[in-house]
Amino acid sequence: MSKWDRLIEYLKTTSAKPDAVLASVKAMWPVKGKKEIKYTDSYIIRKTWAYVVCHKIYNSKGKIDLRIRDWILSEGYKINFNSYHLIKKRNPKTKKTEYYGDEKGFSNKTNEQHYNAVKKVWNTNKKIRAELDKTKGAMPGASMAVLMNHLQTN
Repeated sequence: MSKWDRLIEYLKTTSAKPDAVLASVKAMWPVKGKKEIKYTDSYIIRKTWAYVVCHKIYNSKGKIDLRIRDWILSEGYKINFNSYHLIKKRNPKTKKTEYYGDEKGFSNKTNEQHYNAVKKVWNTNKKIRAELDKTKGAMPGASMAVLMNHLQTN
């Protein structure tokens, strides 16, 4: 009995379709060593937001927590947040996807939620912080150029 026989026997007792099972397995366990990035609009906006957050915090003065708290209370943060957190809707007339700005996303969150979200972006993007160290706080042009190139080609 091979190590996969138990799984196959179980799947035979369910109403699962092979294509659906294969799709979920591919989503859960990608091929080893192969990492393919899909440069969708959403991915580019999310990644650019991470660059903006890290750039702002890196170039501010004081302790990290104070830098974040000062920024989330500023008007600049509100403008940036609304610029990068757009609502994606399909226009029925043109049958194309369009993005809309909405202030509800900003005002629905408390300052503590904004703080935690920004702190998480800062903590999880060590590569961006390393790039900022190399460029002495300037926006890493090569990384941004890659994102912008994919934005133009999509």
